[in-house]
Amino acid sequence: MFPHTQAHFLLALTTLLRPFLSTSLTLRQNQNTPLPVTQIFQFPRGGYVEGLAFRSNGKLLGTLLNPEASIYQFDTTAFSARKVTTIPYISGLYGITETTNDQFYVAGGNLSLTASTRDLGSFRIWHVNLTSFDSEGQVAVQETTRFANATPNGLWTLDAERGVILATDSTNGVVYRVDVATGKNRITIDDPLLKPPPNATTYPSPNGIAVRGGYLYFTNTGTGTFGRVPIDAEGVQSGPGEVLAVLAGGNPGGDDWTFDAEGNVFVAGNPNNWLGLLRATGDGTFGPTEIVAGGVNRTDLLGPNTARFGMSDEDVERGSLYIGTSGGLPQYRSGIYTNGGGVYRVDTGVLGLG
Repeated sequence: MFPHTQAHFLLALTTLLRPFLSTSLTLRQNQNTPLPVTQIFQFPRGGYVEGLAFRSNGKLLGTLLNPEASIYQFDTTAFSARKVTTIPYISGLYGITETTNDQFYVAGGNLSLTASTRDLGSFRIWHVNLTSFDSEGQVAVQETTRFANATPNGLWTLDAERGVILATDSTNGVVYRVDVATGKNRITIDDPLLKPPPNATTYPSPNGIAVRGGYLYFTNTGTGTFGRVPIDAEGVQSGPGEVLAVLAGGNPGGDDWTFDAEGNVFVAGNPNNWLGLLRATGDGTFGPTEIVAGGVNRTDLLGPNTARFGMSDEDVERGSLYIGTSGGLPQYRSGIYTNGGGVYRVDTGVLGLG
């Protein structure tokens, strides 16, 4: 951006966020928190868990952004991990979503966490077929679509039967609609609130997404915001976006996230070391960010990137939320690794949200 463009962007962003600055910037510590964090599995130093998705059999899949573009399967009761597959000609994987049973799609490409750079021409989405994985250990991987100038990150299944998914472009601040049968992709959502702030080469904008009640909800890590954009049934934007909450005091923060059954939002706070809660108020708005696990000066959740609720009866009873971590983002900038990322469990049932 040119200097005058940056100034206009910042002025517009400040105007958009002004209604939220007095109510949503404070990080609140709930009286029952921080909740205990249970380690499910930890990788060696440099292992970076980026995306999570449960299979119908209750096993948890996780994508690695570093040190290789691999998918792992985690047994959350046996506290173990098994490599599913690796895509050899790229460096890392971002989001993951399932369409029909055991048909997953992952996004990835070549990037440098140390230099905060991305090789835009390398990014694609792949189909990962796990139909024969349990019985024969076989995985079929096939390229679905590629992007000439985009960084597909967060993925969401819009229509499972028709094979339509949405993908955030974290470099250009738009959302693509992808037809997995034809491989065609096109931009269907383009809103100022999705854009990265000026010179934001480090933090993705936008990041995690979900569709609920005619809206696409999103985090913009670069601006530290959570918002939504109205869309139609085809995933096409139908009106202007709005900011619902400012995360992490308005600083960069807020990675992938998930709704609970009541419409509350749990946000993985990367690059901050906490899990945040936005309580739904019932009128489409949310309360201020509450830290419910980890914390600014704590080490039990280092670099939380993604959060998904468990599916088993025990998980539902406990309100078990599974968190994928990097082990702490600063080590990837310096290249001096001190911790491995992994998968952790936080039981949210004690918060009484149901």
